Amino acid sequence: MRRRRQLRSRARRCEFGSGIMNKRGEIEKSALAASVIIGVSAAGLLCACAQTLNRGETQATLRSTIAFVSTRHDPAADPAVNPQRAWLAAEIYLMNADGTNARRLTENAYADGFPALSPDGTRVVFDSNRLRVGGEPFNTADLFLMNADGTGQTHLIRGSSATWSPDGKMIAYHASASGNGQPIKPDPGAATNDNDIFVLNIGDFLKNRSRPKNITNSPDAIDDDPDWSPDGQKIVFTSHAVTDNPINSGTAEIYVIDADGTGKPVRLTNNTEEERAPAWSPDGKRIVFSCRRGGPDFEICVMNADGAGQVQLTDNSLPDLTASWSPDGTKIVFHRRVGDRGHLQLFLVNADGTGEMQLTFPPGLNAFPNWGELRDRGPRK
Repeated sequence: MRRRRQLRSRARRCEFGSGIMNKRGEIEKSALAASVIIGVSAAGLLCACAQTLNRGETQATLRSTIAFVSTRHDPAADPAVNPQRAWLAAEIYLMNADGTNARRLTENAYADGFPALSPDGTRVVFDSNRLRVGGEPFNTADLFLMNADGTGQTHLIRGSSATWSPDGKMIAYHASASGNGQPIKPDPGAATNDNDIFVLNIGDFLKNRSRPKNITNSPDAIDDDPDWSPDGQKIVFTSHAVTDNPINSGTAEIYVIDADGTGKPVRLTNNTEEERAPAWSPDGKRIVFSCRRGGPDFEICVMNADGAGQVQLTDNSLPDLTASWSPDGTKIVFHRRVGDRGHLQLFLVNADGTGEMQLTFPPGLNAFPNWGELRDRGPRK
C-alpha cells in the first residue's frame, strides 16, 4: 500500500542552448556568431523533434485503482450452498476507485486472493492455491506475481498476504517457519501453526533463488498480516500465542518491527480483544485495523502509528475486515457480509468514520480489497 505514494511520472524536458541563446544579441557580424546561431538552430530543431516525438507518445500516469477478489463471473457460486465452489470461483480483478470499469486479471479453476498492487502500479502480487497437492488443506497458499494486466503470472514462494516495500523491490508476507506448518483455521490466507513474518527480495529471488529472511522468528507466537510502512523502515503485523483459540484469538495484538528484522517488536495494542489486518495510512501517521469491540464481530478502527488515539469507525453486528487506505488517505475500503446469504461486498468510509457507503453489489462476492495506483497510459498529446 501503499508504497505506491513514491513513484510519479516525470515529464521529459528539452533544455538546449539556453546559455548560448542569451548571448545572441551580443555576438553579431562574425564567424563565431554564425556558428553559434547554427548551433542554436540545430538545438532548436532537436528540441522540436523531441517535442514532436513526445506528442506521438502516451504519458504514463498513476490512477487510483482497487484490486480485489470477485466471483461476479460465476454468480451461481453461492458460499451458502457450496463454499468450496465459491472459493474456487475467486479471481483477481481491478476496478476504478468509484467501482466502475471492473476487469478480470486471473482466469482459472483455483482460488486466487489477497492481491496487492506494486507501488509503481505495474505488478500485482497475490495468493493462490493452484499448487496445492493432494492431502494439503484447501486454503494452502502460494504467492504469485503478475503484470497489472494479468499477464506473466509467475510463482514466487509458499506464503500468503504479501505487502510491498515502498521501492517495489521486496515483499513481506507470512508463512510457516518450518515449511511444514498447517493452517490454523479454514479461512483464506490463514496463518499456520508456526507462522512468522518473512521478507523476500523479488529480483534476487527470481535471478538467484535467494532465500527469504525470517524477521520475527517467534516459536511461541503466530505472526501474520504484515504491512510495510510508507517510509520503508517498519513492518506492522499481528501476533498471538500459539496456544490461543484460532477462531477468536484474544491474545492477538498489533506489533511493529524494523523492516530488516533488527530490534524487538514494539506492541501497539494491549487488551483482551482480537485485532487483525493492520495497514499504514499513506502518510505513515495512522494505522487502520479490524478490532473486536464489545462483541464477537469485527469493526474498523484507526490509531496513531504509536498505538495512541484508537478510534472505532464502524459499529454494527457484522464483521468488517481487510481495510485498505485510499492513496490520498481520505477514505478506507473494506469488506462486509451483506444480505441473508452473507455475501461479501466492498464498502467505503471516510477516514473519520463518516460517509459510509456500499461500493460493490451482486452478482457474486466482492472482497479482500487493496487500494493502490495503476500505471496507466494517458491520452495522446
